[in-house]
Parts: sequence; structure tokens; C-alpha cells
Amino acid sequence: MRINLKSEKDLRTTLYVARENKGLNKRQLQHALGWSYPTMLKYLEHPYQLTINKLKSICRVLDIDFKKTINK
Repeated sequence: MRINLKSEKDLRTTLYVARENKGLNKRQLQHALGWSYPTMLKYLEHPYQLTINKLKSICRVLDIDFKKTINK
């Protein structure tokens, strides 16, 4: 899966769709990432605040191609 980085809303929607496609609820995603639940909620709502390492982590868990994502 590839992320469209044109806007924060597009990124937020893409992360939601990828999470749904993986069949993960928010608690399962939080556990897979090893983040606190409030931190994960913050980043799902405002994904442009993700650091590169956190974006790599969420891409890995959600099967999103990080290299194609940053080359967009």
C-alpha cells in the first residue's frame, strides 16, 4: 500500500484504511506498535506529527511501503 502525502487528511484516511484492511482495532495497533494508547490516538488524529522512525514503525505494522511513501 502507498500513502498519499498531499494532505494530513489524506494521510489520516490512508492510515485508517490500512488499519481496517489489516483487521486491527486501535488497541491491537497500539500493542503492535508498543506505544501508549493516548500517544497512538494523537498520531492517528495528527499523523503529520509522526517522526520518521514512528512513521516507519506504523508503515511496517500496516504493510505500507515506506520507501514509496517518502518518494511520492
